[in-house]
Amino acid sequence: MSNSIEDIIKSSTIEQLQALISRAEDEIEYKKVDEIETTRNEWIAKASQLGMNPEDILQYTGRKRKSTGKPKYRNPANPEQTWTGHGKKPGWLKQAVENGANQESFRIPE
Repeated sequence: MSNSIEDIIKSSTIEQLQALISRAEDEIEYKKVDEIETTRNEWIAKASQLGMNPEDILQYTGRKRKSTGKPKYRNPANPEQTWTGHGKKPGWLKQAVENGANQESFRIPE
């Protein structure tokens, strides 16, 4: 005689299945509590190793990004397009220079 889950379910009455469901839901809640407590204790220990509170870990957003810098050049055709002068030259400025414009004519006065 096999006692697989399928066999137990098939041989049970509706009342027995409802009791089984209720008991399973209770067991799930007990297991959740245990897992949450374990996770909480792990977080507290890890936070302590890092010299932080668990709340600090939840609020941590990563490394602070460097400021992108103040724009030094502006596209007169679209003033929202600017460039700091660092990194890859934007397409609008590159095209203008290729067409004979002086890059300094796009400089934003200080």
